[in-house]
Amino acid sequence: MYGIRLMRSGFQIAASLIVTTVAWAQPGPQGGIYNKPYLSGENQVKVGGYVDMEWKYENPVSGSSSNTFDQHRLIPFLFAEVTPDLHFSTEIEFEHGGNPDKDGEIKVEYMVVDYRFSDAFQFRTGIILAPLGRFNLVHDSPVNDLTDRPLVNRRIIPTTLSEAGVGFFGVLYPSEMSVVNYEVYVVNGFNDDIIADIGTGEVRLRSGRGSLKSDNNENKAILARIDYSPRLGVNLGFSAHHGAYDSTGVDKLTIVAIDGMVRGGPLELLFEMAQAGIERSHLSLGKLTQMGYYVQGNVHFLQDRLIPGSTFTGVVRYDFVDYGKKGMAGDKVSRFSVGLNFRPVEKAVFKTEFQTNWIEQPGMSKIRQNQRIVGSVAVYF
Repeated sequence: MYGIRLMRSGFQIAASLIVTTVAWAQPGPQGGIYNKPYLSGENQVKVGGYVDMEWKYENPVSGSSSNTFDQHRLIPFLFAEVTPDLHFSTEIEFEHGGNPDKDGEIKVEYMVVDYRFSDAFQFRTGIILAPLGRFNLVHDSPVNDLTDRPLVNRRIIPTTLSEAGVGFFGVLYPSEMSVVNYEVYVVNGFNDDIIADIGTGEVRLRSGRGSLKSDNNENKAILARIDYSPRLGVNLGFSAHHGAYDSTGVDKLTIVAIDGMVRGGPLELLFEMAQAGIERSHLSLGKLTQMGYYVQGNVHFLQDRLIPGSTFTGVVRYDFVDYGKKGMAGDKVSRFSVGLNFRPVEKAVFKTEFQTNWIEQPGMSKIRQNQRIVGSVAVYF
């Protein structure tokens, strides 16, 4: 009798476990929180990202000095291989602690769905990381050897520039050694917030980055890039952005950029130049031209000497931007940076740099604006 009771108890426990397992396998309607496709293991979902922490000391020509710590960026990445040819990728940015009520920010930096017909012809839609200049595409803090981004990539190409749109990209192989990449998109484009002062027509391109929700006019912008690598270690790029920016759709903004990278042994040379032409007929003003560039040299040394995989890098960079504001204060700005960084591994870097910044008014010599010491730590994870 005891054995029968024990057997009956065993059946009851087993039945209970089966019912519980079935319930947890699909506890709600199709598509509920426990019934998402990624939970089935069919997709290859990957998680990563990077973080940086900065500190800065500034000594202006006049006024009191300042110093601060800045937890600038925390950037999680998500990537999913839905099928071998259908991919999803996104990057979510938390800046300055991510508190929008203070001085932080939370935003989707890019989010794309890609479908590959072939290597040479691939479809993309979503929030597209604009292929305008090389730096906007490779702006991650752990990749770059100086903490502060180039002036041209802050003032003329407002990095990070992301735009809602659709288009195509691909890679071609003209020869065994050479590679050509191209991207072509239709996007919302910039808006009329690029006009910082309606009375003077002063332009600040960074303020006019377009909405990811809606276009402010009926005219879409065209965004394109082509880069050519004749061999390993050499790359040349040309990119352009053209479209109406004002709400009437009359005035156009055109940005063109060229960039290059040459790498040989421990030496590396980088440059980028961009020019923006801004029509202002709706303000009864003529066309304004702004331009900027940077030139940067790197030298890597003591590789693998301290620990396996480590390297030191010395960096010098010159930045220049001309706002085209003839007869107005602050017409030109420039910066000279000298830096040293240490990478214990390729995906982590400790940086320090010394900057001198100048401002130049028409008909006057350069005036030193400030000097700064900047440091940071940036790590991919």
